[in-house]
Amino acid sequence: MAENRNIDELLAKYLAEESPEEDFSEIQNHLNELPDGNTVLEHSKMIWDASSAFQQKKTCNVDAAWQKVKQQMSCNSNLEDNLPKVQFQESTSQVRPLPQKQIISFQRIASIAASVLVIFGVFLFMYLKPTAESLPLQESIAKEQPLNYTLPDGTKVNLNRGSKISYPNAFEGKTREVTLQGEAFFDVAHDAQHPFIIHAQGADIKVLGTSFNVNAYSKQVKVWVKTGKVQVKKSSSILQLLPGQQAEIRGDEVVRAADIEVNPTKEISQSFNFENTSLSDVASTLGQVYGVKITLANEAMNHCKLTVNFEKESLENILAVIATTFDINVQKQGQNFVLEGKGCQ
Repeated sequence: MAENRNIDELLAKYLAEESPEEDFSEIQNHLNELPDGNTVLEHSKMIWDASSAFQQKKTCNVDAAWQKVKQQMSCNSNLEDNLPKVQFQESTSQVRPLPQKQIISFQRIASIAASVLVIFGVFLFMYLKPTAESLPLQESIAKEQPLNYTLPDGTKVNLNRGSKISYPNAFEGKTREVTLQGEAFFDVAHDAQHPFIIHAQGADIKVLGTSFNVNAYSKQVKVWVKTGKVQVKKSSSILQLLPGQQAEIRGDEVVRAADIEVNPTKEISQSFNFENTSLSDVASTLGQVYGVKITLANEAMNHCKLTVNFEKESLENILAVIATTFDINVQKQGQNFVLEGKGCQ
């Protein structure tokens, strides 16, 4: 029995991989002395492997189990008949190889970085590029006298006294846009691809190539067209004007003016077309254009009617012509003038 216990202990250490390699020769010698030594070794391995399969599912006392096996081995001569039947089923699980680490080359990293830089550059160009509103603006101001000026696109502007126009150094984008305060006559250079837009007192005047006058001293903006076609817009109100037509802004509405001035650009161009005009109206127009006050000495002079054209004449020359026509005297009092005479019947 001591001999059997000796081989049992050796087998247990061998199967538990705790015995040195030289013990295996001693195990073989003991098994050779047994009539069923090979069977004992094979079934001992089967029992040991089967018990190991349950270790992950249930915590077992391996030593106690092995003592039970040794008891069966020592008490039963026919070990094969008394061993528990262990059936092994073929595994249906699939063995999948571990994913290989993807090594990104330097060229790939450089390509990704270049793409990011391109996208970032496009973003900067689209969203941070200078706009018409952000570009520095030039200003032309007419103080005491009208001012003639040519814009970067070739558009000619006659700016009236007390007026100011703001515009960029160069027109970029799809439109040519300026801002007007006061009054100006525009002779717009034709460019069908880039409409010309004037912003004045909340109104927008849009043209392609034409000549027209804009009076925007107050919010009651007036637009008069000499040539071409002009679109006047305020809020949702829009009106198209043809040559000789005039519109004005009333609140948020654009309306066509019923009374059209014969020459609304006279204050800027200093061109006058008086046709059977009363002397009081002539005096009022001249005073407005030249920035002086011209008065009549008596109401009888208001019956005088003047029909004449003046083109870029000085105020002194115009008054001299009027004095000769109606046989009156012109008295200068500082910067102002008084017309004296008998008047007209």
